[in-house]
Amino acid sequence: MSEHLATLAARPLSRRQPRDLRQALAQDASQFSFFQAVRILGLCEGTRRARRTLPPQLRFRTLASLSFPASELVQYRPQAEEGAAPAEMTVSFMGLTGPSGALPTAYTELLLERRQQYRDDTLHAFLDLFSHRAVALFYQAWRKYRFWLAEEAGEQDGFGRNLLDLAGLGLGRLRGQAAQDGLLDERLFIYFSGLLSQKPLSALTLQTLVSGLFGVRAQLLQFAGQWLAVPLAEQSQLGGSNSELGLSLFAGDRQWDRQTRLQLKLCGLRRAQFDALLPGGSGAQALQALLQYAVGHQLAVDVCLELDKRDVPPARLDAEQPLRLGASSWLGPQQQDPDDVRYALLH
Repeated sequence: MSEHLATLAARPLSRRQPRDLRQALAQDASQFSFFQAVRILGLCEGTRRARRTLPPQLRFRTLASLSFPASELVQYRPQAEEGAAPAEMTVSFMGLTGPSGALPTAYTELLLERRQQYRDDTLHAFLDLFSHRAVALFYQAWRKYRFWLAEEAGEQDGFGRNLLDLAGLGLGRLRGQAAQDGLLDERLFIYFSGLLSQKPLSALTLQTLVSGLFGVRAQLLQFAGQWLAVPLAEQSQLGGSNSELGLSLFAGDRQWDRQTRLQLKLCGLRRAQFDALLPGGSGAQALQALLQYAVGHQLAVDVCLELDKRDVPPARLDAEQPLRLGASSWLGPQQQDPDDVRYALLH
């Protein structure tokens, strides 16, 4: 997709092809819907990150005619230069006058009469002061319930806050703790709010979260098990505590616990992903923050990294891409994707 867009951008424009969307809108406004046209103008004029929903230099006009147009937009006249008269967009679907106007037809006939006989547009301009406000509120009402437009503008909308409430992250302080001071994007919690609302999180949910964060296939091995050291005071001793045969007696200073350790395997990693997920990398820190939020401090997690065999680096000294002994170095080409890199992420 990116190569296709780059090809289109490098292709010279023909004489019949408009230079940009604003020029196409000015040439034939009837080819655009009202909402899309206003949104395009807002993006072109830099309202994407601004706290406003309408372009500042845009005025809505109504159609002074009794004919029924075939489109929502009749005409768009762009602003000639900075400081000149604002841009005007003539709409046909609402307003005070025109075929769909709120006022009686006689008012539209009066506007036509004054324009044809006296070339006077004063009354029409006065009525459009109220029509502009009504059309602007109509667009803002439409935009209010399209939550993706608020996300596009970088605003925090009510819909996103409601989704965070489902995941128990409605408060900003809680989101900051879960995101580990910016290691995780807060939008990740909005996207997976449905899964995060289910407590406790299942193994399939953890796999889905990790796959969605890194874009790779994840496998979770449950009950991987680990040895737990037993304090000296709790070890079995003859004539002491924990010495009842069949109930509390055990031999040794450690016990095998199968339910407190998981093993997470990330499959098919490319070289850049693999390097980022090595201990100390940015990917490993983000994964640690995600797992700390998901499983807390109750479980230990081991990570297994599987590198794509096509990206196995050759065994040579390289100052630009140095190899890490025991982590990213192999003696020769691999017939299968190597998965021998393992480390403890959560203890």
